[in-house]
Amino acid sequence: MTKKTEATDEAAAGATFGTIVRESRQVRLWTKAELARRAAMTQAEVNRIESGKRMPTLRHVKCLASAFSESPRDDEPETYQGWLAILVEVGESSRQDFRAAQRA
Repeated sequence: MTKKTEATDEAAAGATFGTIVRESRQVRLWTKAELARRAAMTQAEVNRIESGKRMPTLRHVKCLASAFSESPRDDEPETYQGWLAILVEVGESSRQDFRAAQRA
């Protein structure tokens, strides 16, 4: 597999996680800058995660779970632990999809 193909596959795997982050941010009417401030991340990190250009680290997952749990919506987890579980599950699923694509 070429480096270009690997980068494309990783971006696709990160897109699902990024979509959840973007939609969760948008429903709160937060800008990327506001999410970055609340999550103790840089705006560039938020942008790369939302666009699928970066796979989230555990630190990113924890920071995002903390930010989103501060203002839960009706159909979302109300606690940090609930957000953490969802984001870890989605992140792990994305990583598994990425690994499977690498093997193919």
